[in-house]
Amino acid sequence: MKMTRDQERASADGYCIQVLIINGEVQNQLSHKSFYIENIGKGGFRFLSDFSFDLEDRVQVLLRFPNGYSQEVLGRICYSEPLDKVQFAYGFSVIEGFYSLKTSAG
Repeated sequence: MKMTRDQERASADGYCIQVLIINGEVQNQLSHKSFYIENIGKGGFRFLSDFSFDLEDRVQVLLRFPNGYSQEVLGRICYSEPLDKVQFAYGFSVIEGFYSLKTSAG
């Protein structure tokens, strides 16, 4: 499912992810780092990273909600946008692990 601009999105204050697995490879170093989420919607989210991902990478993340709740989510990198020399914004499209913003954030 591709995230489109007209889908409902929420401000992402307090949301972050930890990267657990990329294309089947466990990420021991990245799993200890948190990546800020800029915006979030039903089909995915946009996050910021200084780590380089490739389009179509399959990524398993631990999505952390502002209320302390967390959930593992599998998705793919659907776009990248350079922000400066070291940081990119990435689109994450959910494949498995659907989350509900209303029940998880409240």
